[in-house]
Amino acid sequence: MMSEFGERLSQLRAKRKLSLNEVCEQVGIPPSRLIELERGVRLPTSGQIESLENFFEINSGELAKLSESLEKADW
Repeated sequence: MMSEFGERLSQLRAKRKLSLNEVCEQVGIPPSRLIELERGVRLPTSGQIESLENFFEINSGELAKLSESLEKADW
């Protein structure tokens, strides 16, 4: 089941019609990590959150709030 964080990340990428590799090159994370983030199987670091928010030009903290819900969920 995809997390809210992963779902939002996937929506942002789809909205801009960007490939996984295009986002990874710009943000500086490996494709395997982005896949894990989108699927909700890995928690993002604060640096990754900040890089993604800057890249997608979204409100600072939007993705951070979603990632907090991941941390509270039962793994």
